[in-house]
Amino acid sequence: MKYKVISLFLIGWMVALPLCGQTSGIMPRRNLSMQVSARDSKTETPTRDSEPQGVEREIVPAAPDSVHEAFVFNSLAVDMLGFDKRMSDTKESFLLRNNTAYRLSRVVVKLIYRTPDGQMIDYRTRAVECDLLPHSTRRCEVESFDRSKNYYHVDSPPARVSGRPFKVTFQLLRYDVVVEP
Repeated sequence: MKYKVISLFLIGWMVALPLCGQTSGIMPRRNLSMQVSARDSKTETPTRDSEPQGVEREIVPAAPDSVHEAFVFNSLAVDMLGFDKRMSDTKESFLLRNNTAYRLSRVVVKLIYRTPDGQMIDYRTRAVECDLLPHSTRRCEVESFDRSKNYYHVDSPPARVSGRPFKVTFQLLRYDVVVEP
């Protein structure tokens, strides 16, 4: 009897021990509200009928992890399309596309700003609060890195001649998978 109790205790301990040290980096969803804003239709520039161009991606290698296969970080899970920042804008807008079969929220990206010839201007990490349904695209906005309104994205026409063009690349650093009951 004593050996059965000890062996049950050891088996339970061996099963629970690996679970205690695992962290997946996936946090439960805190808020159901979406923080996606839209531009005023009066100042909106006419849209083109073509598909928005993708923003160049810089791949971040994933660290090995022992979590369930569905929740392993995939740097190709989210695409950034149609980046827009005019010189007069205080916000940068872009489209995020969810390439997974899961609902995603709170996407963290590193935005790298460069001159058209490739020299780095600035970089920053931004958490984008959004609700991305599986295989869908959503327009998102973040505060611009350019507080002095001197820069414009190369695909956005300049408002005046003295502006400086830039292009942007991104790295997907993190996203949260929404677990629904």
